Amino acid sequence: MENGPRMVGRGVTPALAIAASLLVAAPGLASAEPYLAGFVGAAITENKGLDTTQTNNPLSVNGVSFLDGTFKNIGFDTSVVFGGKVGYYFDHPVLGGNFGLELEVYHFEPDVASQTVVFSGTARTIFGTTLPPEFRTTIQKADIDVTALGLNLLYRLELSQSDNFPHGRFQPYAGVGLGLFIATLSTTTTPFDANKSIDDTDVQPGGQILVGARFFLSPHIAIFAEYKFIQTAEFSFRFQESATALGQPATETARDQADLTQHQLMAGVGFHW
Repeated sequence: MENGPRMVGRGVTPALAIAASLLVAAPGLASAEPYLAGFVGAAITENKGLDTTQTNNPLSVNGVSFLDGTFKNIGFDTSVVFGGKVGYYFDHPVLGGNFGLELEVYHFEPDVASQTVVFSGTARTIFGTTLPPEFRTTIQKADIDVTALGLNLLYRLELSQSDNFPHGRFQPYAGVGLGLFIATLSTTTTPFDANKSIDDTDVQPGGQILVGARFFLSPHIAIFAEYKFIQTAEFSFRFQESATALGQPATETARDQADLTQHQLMAGVGFHW
């Protein structure tokens, strides 16, 4: 990450409040089981390569390419993930369980610490010296903020049923979903005499698979634990900044590309009507 990552979040609460009011007020849902939940956990992001290639506009100053290749195996920090869900389960039983729909919004920040990685490609110094086709280099710190809006199709089992818990007190569930991921990558320029902060935002789709289990403490209050796997499409971040390099006017341009693969472990509390 000569132009490393940061991804900026958006508001979680307004979207969930609107969705919750629509679900509760919508006709025909009285026979379903609406719910509202909040959660917090850990987001573990897999290492990734960052592409800055000729076809993607490599890092250049005044049109002269300085980095044209890939930073390999960049590590991301494990971050806190938090968010909320609103959804409902249909009453109609299928194979002993129920299908449901769920809208969720969540936020995480898998920052990139300064680290030594391998760069593979064409590189030269600002003085024009050509570097080996593959070498180790230290990248600068970068921040990443990501906010996701997801829609999941769920299936649950209704275990330990009783008069107080007609849908089961213990409910294992699984689901698949699609989401939009709003990502902002921020870092600083590198070749200037006095470097500047730069950032860019991109929105890409992604898919997710989740499994979990819910336990009711009372007929309306449940706690749950959940694992989620996430894979996004490739984000593309563009940068252009002007300053001076070696006392001369200079313009840095770059386009960085990478996707996210992530594992989330979280726990939460929900209210069921």
